[in-house]
Amino acid sequence: MQRALSLAKYLPQFGYEVHVLQATNAGGPVYDPGLMRHIPPQVKVHQALTLEVPFAVRQKLWSKLSGNGKPTGNRPGQPSAAKRLVTGAIKRILCPEPEVLWVPFALRKASAIVRRYGIECALVTVPPFSALIVGSALKRRFPNLSVVSDFRDEWLTFYLKDFEFQNTDFTRRRAEAIEREAVTRSDLVVAVNTSSRDEIRKRYPNEPEGKFAVVPNGYDPEVFAAFRPRPHNPGKMIVTHVGTVYKTASPRFYLEALDGMPEDVRNRIETRFVGRISETERAQLAGRKSAVQEVGFVAQAEALRYMEETDYLLLTMTNDISVPGKIFEYMATRKPVLAIAPPGSEVDRLLRETGAGICVPPDDLAALRAMIAKAFAAWNNGTALVTPDGGSITRYERPRLVEEYGRLMESRRP
Repeated sequence: MQRALSLAKYLPQFGYEVHVLQATNAGGPVYDPGLMRHIPPQVKVHQALTLEVPFAVRQKLWSKLSGNGKPTGNRPGQPSAAKRLVTGAIKRILCPEPEVLWVPFALRKASAIVRRYGIECALVTVPPFSALIVGSALKRRFPNLSVVSDFRDEWLTFYLKDFEFQNTDFTRRRAEAIEREAVTRSDLVVAVNTSSRDEIRKRYPNEPEGKFAVVPNGYDPEVFAAFRPRPHNPGKMIVTHVGTVYKTASPRFYLEALDGMPEDVRNRIETRFVGRISETERAQLAGRKSAVQEVGFVAQAEALRYMEETDYLLLTMTNDISVPGKIFEYMATRKPVLAIAPPGSEVDRLLRETGAGICVPPDDLAALRAMIAKAFAAWNNGTALVTPDGGSITRYERPRLVEEYGRLMESRRP
């Protein structure tokens, strides 16, 4: 939610009165209370109840219901008929996602805020995508309200395909209906990159071209003002992955390539994972031939300290239109990025534009080993792997992007 935070932080500098509506007890997987200090005192933060089950509890329950790979009376690893019936019912009730439980409370609170404070523009940033229901309902209730739908991720070709809970036909039909109404009723639809914008745009050819825009994610220069590289154990090359590890951001391609490197190379490489590891990917870290350290989730300030002492920053994104938000923070450090993503993908394009790192395909083992070998040689010789283009990187500073966002919203007001 760094994008939402940056909008709340910087929009007041450009003349906006900002109100934020958040869930009182959101069931997110991680929480960093230190980020609250970035919200200016003049920003009014409102809360609405949600009936979500805490994330950890939800994950355990879903794992048990969906079988968790354990044999049953059916085929090995398949859930029983009773469990399939229950999971199907849960998916329908919590369609398109568990966060939909927030919608009735959020709509009631948002409507009250619009009336009391004379709100002129409602910006709905997703995921969770069920928040789009709130935006559409607000537009029906307040026709003169300008509504902006902000897609931090692409829903129909990314989330519905790659996340188990959302990959049913029933969920897809519901998601398509929610998105269609949201796009139709919105005054502005914003995506984080050109590929995502084009994916959404082509689904609604009858909507005006000017409704669709791109404002990239970015990094907060204030957060990195005190960032200073610092030394670590000189006998090891440190590679650090920061952020959540999940299916489309799997580390297995890198770790398998590293396992195949000469022993005298891999023994001098340590890989650190700072952030949450999804249960489906945890096994990928076990039993490796090189040193792997699982740090777990830490607050942003501590994560920055790990980034200060790393030699390289690791990123994987197998979906060609998605760009993990952390890549911009990686670029802000000026540490070289070792990226694994399809050729011509948005990640590949961004690294070529900024010179911030190297990108190789996930299915090319030889290229992966060559990247590791090149990075190791540069570290061992004390030379630079890449030369980042500082001017291109500063284009992604959040104050600049928020100012651009503000101009867009003004230009689309009814």
